Amino acid sequence: MSVKKQQRLIKASCFLALFAILATLVHFNYPVITSFDIGIQKMLLPLTNPTNTKIVEFITNLGGPVMATIFSLLVIICVYLKYSVKEAVWALITLASGNLLVFIIKNIMQRPRPSDKLVAIGGFSFPSGHTFGTTIFIIFVIFLLLIHFQSPKIRISLTVLAVIWAILIALSRIYLHVHYPSDVLASFLLAGFTWQIANYFKPTQF
Repeated sequence: MSVKKQQRLIKASCFLALFAILATLVHFNYPVITSFDIGIQKMLLPLTNPTNTKIVEFITNLGGPVMATIFSLLVIICVYLKYSVKEAVWALITLASGNLLVFIIKNIMQRPRPSDKLVAIGGFSFPSGHTFGTTIFIIFVIFLLLIHFQSPKIRISLTVLAVIWAILIALSRIYLHVHYPSDVLASFLLAGFTWQIANYFKPTQF
């Protein structure tokens, strides 16, 4: 096993372990999770008003699972046409596997959404599909597209913007009270695990 593969496996294991700990705390309703969720929700309360809610709702819709999947597919198509067919296929498998993983975990955990939602939405709460899908899309942009850009300044600038977008989507879910902060944190950890384990199994000839 190469050093890079060992590092990938270690990182994947760390992400998975943290996710498992968080999922356990959520499942058994530990007070530390309740305090964490309520504390962050209270920080966003002063910003809550009808105008901001409309803006946030528009933003969050752009980061929905369907839109995030479409955006990710556009990145994959670009990689397929311009850089590497094999890497595009690998990315497609990664995307499909990640979305399936989120679906399975949601239905295992079956955590109800917050009761004080600002918008109507069904389904389960843990983890956040919006946050996971957007994070995977951002990872694709950074590691499959931006690495081919020649200008370091452009790469850094676009990377910062991409990360800000992922954070905005995550905060939008908390602001609208359709997810708990712990749901969002879980999605970041799960996306990190998905990316690292996908790279661990990525054929070296790519």
